[in-house]
Amino acid sequence: MAQALKLAALGGRAVAPNPMVGAVIVKNGKIIGQGYHQKFGGPHAEVLAIKSVKRQTDLQGATLYVTLEPCRHYGKTPPCQDLIEKVGIKKVVCGSRDPFQQKFKIPDSKFQIFLKGPIAKACQKLNKFYFTWITQKRPYITVKIATSADNFIAGPNKKPIHFTSKAQDKRVHQLRARHQAIMVGSGTVLADNPSLTVRYVKGPDPLRIILDPQNRIPKTAKVFKDKNFLHITQKIPLKTLFKTLAKNGIASILVEPGPTLYTALKKTGWIDELIVLKGKKKIKVGLALKIC
Repeated sequence: MAQALKLAALGGRAVAPNPMVGAVIVKNGKIIGQGYHQKFGGPHAEVLAIKSVKRQTDLQGATLYVTLEPCRHYGKTPPCQDLIEKVGIKKVVCGSRDPFQQKFKIPDSKFQIFLKGPIAKACQKLNKFYFTWITQKRPYITVKIATSADNFIAGPNKKPIHFTSKAQDKRVHQLRARHQAIMVGSGTVLADNPSLTVRYVKGPDPLRIILDPQNRIPKTAKVFKDKNFLHITQKIPLKTLFKTLAKNGIASILVEPGPTLYTALKKTGWIDELIVLKGKKKIKVGLALKIC
């Protein structure tokens, strides 16, 4: 299952909003096939693992290890469970349940075994975006805040100051690459004129969601440099916006807020993960943000 987890992670954001899944087929104590879900709408991990086996007759009596239980319903692809049974795999060891199948009360397969413990938790953590999207019908919300050593987020008169180290900056760009969208308020754009792209690591840029209800941001701002943005110029409740985004396939959002947006996010109760990156600089005077 540890190998299946490594494979699953290779899918990354290419499979979003669907889950990352890895599969390994074992026969007589040896791995004979493996695969992972590579892109949204593409073949599932189980199908690719089965196809990777050189002699299909070896599948008879084999065991399949998969990070998420195989689908038993028709979606963009046929049910994986039908193929698993057809080729003669006798046992399926699953790292986690699929909340989609639980939601629609699709019966368990008699071939399945579900793991517990640390490895099961790792499988669940891998797909935290997907699980939140399916069970709560909203995106998983990660909030990232950078502060000075004495807890300021900007200098006097809201002057932008770069607090974080190169290593911390790289982590931010990793977060951007992993999330489907990034959200900021108009104040952040007007003060910093950020690009909100992925530059310090390899990975796709997130959709830039710009909250600008007073339509104050100039069209020359870096966030508008290409078509990969959503400019919100109406005042929409955050919960309503998140639900709408989820209906349109957005399962994860990284929010880099200023004080106003952070306060609004806290009121929703939907901050799933708060990441505070504290720099080494002390500025003594500036814009503070009460983080809790």
